[in-house]
Amino acid sequence: MPSGADTHGIEEGGDELPLDANFVEQAEYLPEERFLELSAEHPDEESIVRRLSLGGAKLLVGPRGCGKTTLMLKAYYGLLRNPEASTFPVYVNFKLSLKLEPLYINTPNAPFWFRMWLTLKIYEGVLDSIERAAHYETPEDFPSKPEIASAIAAIEAGRLDANKVVEEFTTDGLARNINRLLSLNSLARCVLLLDDAAHAFSPKQQEDFFEFFRQVKSREISPKAAIYPGITSHSPTFHVGHDAEQIDVWVRPDRKPYIGFMRALAEKRFGGQLPASIEANPQAIEFLAFVAFGIPRSFLNMLRTIYHEDSGNSPTVDRRRLLDIAKQGRELSHNVYDSLSYKVPSYKIFVSTGQAIYGNILEVIKRYNRERPFDDQALEVGIKRPISPEIEKVLGFLQYAGLLMPVGENSRGVKGVFELYLVHFGDLVTENAIIGRRTKSVSMFVTAFAAQTHQAWPRVSPESLVKPADYPELFRLTLPHCQSCGAERASEHARFCQNCGAQLKTTSLYDELVNQDISVLPLSRRMVTRIKDNSNIRKIKDILIDTKRTSLRGIKFIGEVRAAHIATCAEEHVA
Repeated sequence: MPSGADTHGIEEGGDELPLDANFVEQAEYLPEERFLELSAEHPDEESIVRRLSLGGAKLLVGPRGCGKTTLMLKAYYGLLRNPEASTFPVYVNFKLSLKLEPLYINTPNAPFWFRMWLTLKIYEGVLDSIERAAHYETPEDFPSKPEIASAIAAIEAGRLDANKVVEEFTTDGLARNINRLLSLNSLARCVLLLDDAAHAFSPKQQEDFFEFFRQVKSREISPKAAIYPGITSHSPTFHVGHDAEQIDVWVRPDRKPYIGFMRALAEKRFGGQLPASIEANPQAIEFLAFVAFGIPRSFLNMLRTIYHEDSGNSPTVDRRRLLDIAKQGRELSHNVYDSLSYKVPSYKIFVSTGQAIYGNILEVIKRYNRERPFDDQALEVGIKRPISPEIEKVLGFLQYAGLLMPVGENSRGVKGVFELYLVHFGDLVTENAIIGRRTKSVSMFVTAFAAQTHQAWPRVSPESLVKPADYPELFRLTLPHCQSCGAERASEHARFCQNCGAQLKTTSLYDELVNQDISVLPLSRRMVTRIKDNSNIRKIKDILIDTKRTSLRGIKFIGEVRAAHIATCAEEHVA
């Protein structure tokens, strides 16, 4: 898999520019009015928002940055501001739920406390909706904001006291109080929009979340959860399709409405007027939209780069610069994929194997396209069934990172059935996997991506991607290492290191993540150096505990927008 250079991170060489705040990538950090001003309409928005607003449990599925939060917030604000709505909306973001992961190591009844924390966060969301709408009545003896905040803080800090547990903070108590709220306000149902729901990279936490999801669901309460593809662990009693309908929100970049959607997003973020450098090259927006591969967050990151360059009066974005920006854009997805090595450390070897598999797929497409006309290039690959669980796992990781997009299956008769995957368009460009000629124009790339004739694609077998004889070595789980000498454990149940004899300890993934150096964040080396030279911030936890961002704001050239961006990077790292 291609490796990236130091191209990510916002420009930080001078003062913040007037439109910097328009390029906030995460919808949850935008105030309601700004959110509605800066959001474009998803091609399937009407259908998706309707399903999020009605009864029934739903799972909103897509990789990082594909628009799950935006769609949830559109459903939330739509219900909240509609005086005729018979549905009470609650939006809760569980982005930092991994903070609870140490409980699973240090506490025997961690699932109990985790479910209580989930309940408390929903109470917090209920009270927030009541306050925002300003037209709902609150039932008597409903848990108060200070009471909820105090209980959440105690659990997150590990101050657990079973004697202080009250009935209202259980799942049954939550359901009972929500029903009281609905009855008092003559409402039919409550929709729980649970964002970043099962994103914690702790399988046990994910399973406990889905058990909670299943238990809280009722005729009056309809939970909707945003989850990632490929890495989500459902509980044994939870069945997709039966317990919840799955809604895929990742927009196919080869669909006709796609370019219009991305162009509208660009125009909104630039305040209605695209920069002169983009207007001078009419196909620049189309090219950047295609190489963003259906990920608006990646698209916004590339637009922000152009905006900062345009502030220096660049007359146009030429071919070479567009290719450089495309390379930068695809690095965001590769960085997400690479992060799996430390977010799911037991699958570190799987992640490495996945890099080789992805490289093989790119090479297959490159050979296939070499002699084909540039308006009939293959953009996808077919992998023959059956596919082993090990390769399925790796394909899931690649979907999570936004590198492979599943687009269905195709039967070729006696040749077999193939699962089809679109391959990241940014990689097809930067790895020369499409248009097999020395000189390539932006126009050729746009024509290749926009062509509606993609009927042919290369076919591969799982055996051609990984030889079965290599499975034991390439699909081996990695056990935690000894804290004293660094040797890998002999077995999952080993209590002492076979190398040095030290007692082995179970480590917390959350603790490991927050204690990493800030250099692992998607910030430029220059920014990391500036932060370290001008503050006491060294580790990711230093940014997380700087809740008011006073330490960051005290650094030259780091204003409100850049401080928020850096804090967001730290939160995303542990999300």
